[in-house]
Amino acid sequence: MLLVSSLFAGADWPTNRGNPERTGNTDQLPGPKTAGISWAYKAQENFIATPVVNGKFLYVSSLGAFNTGQFHALSTEPVIAERMLWTKSAPYLKLPTVSAPAIVGGLMYFGDGMHQTDGAILHCLQPESGLPIWDYAVPGHLVHMEGSPAVVKGHVFIGGGDAGVVCVDSNALTLDKKEIDLAAATTLIQNKWKELTAKFEQDKKNNPDLALPPSEDSLPRPSPKLLWQQGKGKWHVDASVNVVGDKVLVASAFLPDEKTGDCALICLNAADGANAWETKLKYNPWGGASIAGNLALVACSSIRFDKKDIKGAAGEVVAIDIASGAIKWRKEIPGGVLSPVAVKDELAVFTGTDGKVYCFTHATGEQRWVYEAKNPFFAGPAVAGGYAYVADLKGTAYSLNLGDGTPQWIFDVSNDPGIRIPGMFFGSPVVAGGRVYLNTCNLESEIEQPMVVVCIGERDPSLDKPKEHLTLDKASRTITIPCRIAPRKLATLKEIYPIEVVAAFGAPKGQKAHETVLVYDVLPSDVHKALEQLGLKPGQPARGESDPATGPIVKLSLQLPGFNGKPRLIPMEKTLVDKRTGKLMPPLQWHFTGSSWRQLDPDKPEKTYAADVTGTLITVFPVTDETVFQSNLTMKEEPWLKMDTNLNLLPDENTSATLVIQVP
Repeated sequence: MLLVSSLFAGADWPTNRGNPERTGNTDQLPGPKTAGISWAYKAQENFIATPVVNGKFLYVSSLGAFNTGQFHALSTEPVIAERMLWTKSAPYLKLPTVSAPAIVGGLMYFGDGMHQTDGAILHCLQPESGLPIWDYAVPGHLVHMEGSPAVVKGHVFIGGGDAGVVCVDSNALTLDKKEIDLAAATTLIQNKWKELTAKFEQDKKNNPDLALPPSEDSLPRPSPKLLWQQGKGKWHVDASVNVVGDKVLVASAFLPDEKTGDCALICLNAADGANAWETKLKYNPWGGASIAGNLALVACSSIRFDKKDIKGAAGEVVAIDIASGAIKWRKEIPGGVLSPVAVKDELAVFTGTDGKVYCFTHATGEQRWVYEAKNPFFAGPAVAGGYAYVADLKGTAYSLNLGDGTPQWIFDVSNDPGIRIPGMFFGSPVVAGGRVYLNTCNLESEIEQPMVVVCIGERDPSLDKPKEHLTLDKASRTITIPCRIAPRKLATLKEIYPIEVVAAFGAPKGQKAHETVLVYDVLPSDVHKALEQLGLKPGQPARGESDPATGPIVKLSLQLPGFNGKPRLIPMEKTLVDKRTGKLMPPLQWHFTGSSWRQLDPDKPEKTYAADVTGTLITVFPVTDETVFQSNLTMKEEPWLKMDTNLNLLPDENTSATLVIQVP
């Protein structure tokens, strides 16, 4: 029996899925007995990789607009004012990022690049602050680091696509061609960051308009020592490597279009990268190898993570003796097995694109049970406390009894009232602290919509209904809505965007929360219904450079506290000013257009009032047709009107106010 647990003791997360058995759990605690949304974080990003939990931090990588790399640290606290703790994007991340991190000894490691990108960087940061410590660049064609690193005794192992496998020493660094140890480098970087931050604070006092925040590009950039590299130009390694004892298990794929790589599982010596054995495989081992005693269980598939290729996909799980490379058993599956097998005690659990969850005895390959979910799986299982947790491509999560596969609960995450957006689960679930963590993507969707990172646990009752309600006064034909002055700078964004809407859900729930005047909590469809009770019929919203919006004209105003205790009623246009000229927005007409409708699930005929999903209530320009009100402006005026909030008129951000809708 090969002993592996001693290498990965403690609260660290040193390899893909937390351990060589790929269980997605390190504390042995089961997930919740019933499923509810404890919290949800929405963003216009595709969350591809599995999330990683470390204490009160949840780490997620994602693809932003145009596949830009994003990496976030979120709080796992059920209730918190700001879910986002820190974030990384351009210019620090120069490539798309789909690597889930490894965390060991107060340092975090992840790679960047994906699919067709060339050249990649292995990053090392402090997990609590996000402060960069070192990076290691690997150049080359079709070089990218999609899988998680494995970290053992300060040595970091990671696959690099056509670069094969790279092993570096995290403790032996070079800076300006001089050797420096990790502790000295960390102190140097921390002191430099304090210096840059202090200078910024002083610059803000001296000349706030010209003060520039500190840039991580100004920090020293040490590089770790390369211990060895194997398989360059021969293998194509996108799956996470696995380290067991003195051996490194490498899953290499063959790319038919690029005519590169070798379809095999390779065993290397951890000390020097020497090749111990190589076993050819029938299908590409995209899921990599999981450790089951003396066996490596390899997840294989004829297709990649591509939804359009699911029909006709095939796969298998292959058990290979770690000492010799001999195949002990193999099981063909009528679907691809794209994510790692989870091994617990004598059981091996995995998912297939055929919509089934399988449980085998890992020593013999004997089938113990099969659960038919019907919807395809890309994500693999997490196993904890006697249960397997899986999530499919329709946005449904399952808790299955590990003994016989019977469901403890089935939870339609995407259609939950606290989510209300469709999404596919590509990244496998993680179970930590009695909760299940998942994130969604919509890579193939033609509809612009947010994705979500979700915590399944004790249900947050505030997600079931809006926090505030509108008031309809039929006698005066007036609707009033509680609102707040919106922040103009979101912590997740590097810049302040021009105003394009007037009222939206707040961040991160609102799709337009970064370019609005007001934030609110009522449902836009309730506003629509209230207007219909006053006898109005919606017109047609505009979008892009189409014809202008149509519909009954209403008067929109903002009610603010007055200086003498009496409220002030301000026309909505006066809340906007052109930041280039200082001129107020000219008078506008506001049309009750009503929102477009959206079919959230293509397999179900039901449609949803789209503004309830995006949270946009009033738009200045026709940037979206998922709204209730639009002005008479078109996109032709947008280049000439770069609007911002009128700070001479509006109170401080987050000040309570009232949106007033008057119907003539």
